[in-house]
Amino acid sequence: MANEKIPLCEQELLYDPMFAKNPNEILKDNPEKGIFGKVALKKAIFIIVLIFFISLSMYFSFRTVSKDVYTFEENGTFSDGSPAFMLSEYHSDSKRVLVIDFVRDESDVPDETKPIKEVQKFAVNCNESLTFIYISDTVDTIDPKAFYTCKNLKAIFVDENNPNYMSIDGVLYRKENGVPVEIMMFPNKNPEYRAALSLGLEAPTDHRTYGSFFLHYEALEKEQPTETDSDNGERNRLNAATYETYSAFTIPETVTLINQLCFANTESLRFITFNDNITEIGNLAFFKCKNIEEINIPDSVITIGTDAFSGCEKITDIFIPASVKTIGHHAFYDCKNVSVVRMECSEEEAKEMELGSAWLPEKRKVIMRPIGVSYNEEREVK
Repeated sequence: MANEKIPLCEQELLYDPMFAKNPNEILKDNPEKGIFGKVALKKAIFIIVLIFFISLSMYFSFRTVSKDVYTFEENGTFSDGSPAFMLSEYHSDSKRVLVIDFVRDESDVPDETKPIKEVQKFAVNCNESLTFIYISDTVDTIDPKAFYTCKNLKAIFVDENNPNYMSIDGVLYRKENGVPVEIMMFPNKNPEYRAALSLGLEAPTDHRTYGSFFLHYEALEKEQPTETDSDNGERNRLNAATYETYSAFTIPETVTLINQLCFANTESLRFITFNDNITEIGNLAFFKCKNIEEINIPDSVITIGTDAFSGCEKITDIFIPASVKTIGHHAFYDCKNVSVVRMECSEEEAKEMELGSAWLPEKRKVIMRPIGVSYNEEREVK
């Protein structure tokens, strides 16, 4: 064996990462570099740095694993002077249902003397286990970015006595005078949820009756494919209903604002119908809705937010009506099947608009470069 020709002390160097760089050379001290030329010092520094990064990794891993399920903070008072609380963080990789009503302990037991008044920004963030969220009538403030990319979330339910929020078919809205004025959150799996209801499943009436829904929903998911669509894709009843009917969504007529991150990462959404009252499409509103096939921005829209349609890669046509005055940066980034952006306004009028950097789609085949713009265009009637 090769190691038999090498003294034991030098064999140990075979396991030294510095020696591994050039195993044919024996590491020696370099007197010209003084203390920094000492091989032992270099090895010690390397080991210390390695231990530091391993410890850091273990620390953050432990913190992630040991986070409390809930984090609540006292936050003001209700009109009667009683203390109010805010849900600031929620962490669980196993619970399917989140109930936002009272401060709860780690066993999910509510303290009914401590009602929740507010849900903080990113309180429920990228959770993969949640299916339903229930919001009580005491919650009067929900940050626009409170719920973000819970990829298996099917529906959000709101107590009918809540003064500021409501739910229609599992979609969360802010309301005024009893009607929805802002679409807050479209759950990522809401098309599948609505498709399941159309096949006879009953919606859970509250957070205590969801077990039956899960049982029947999972049975639908496990059914064998029975249909073939125009793309030759095989689908069972649930997938077929989702694709053919519930992959389309119409925003209610009274809604004027599409919230930030509202539809983000909803992969089963194919068609969106805007009403003629919407004035603002928020930041990241349709971020990475990669299967949306077309958008028809109405003449009422004034603002299109940052990354609003970024990653909507199946869109082939973008028409910007003259009503639009502001387009955020990267608003249509990676809409790679668009050949030209059509604007209703003139080139001179476009110079008066507030346009963010890189708002146009970009061609990615050879080099990254923005596609062209055509002005004085007319909306195509379909």
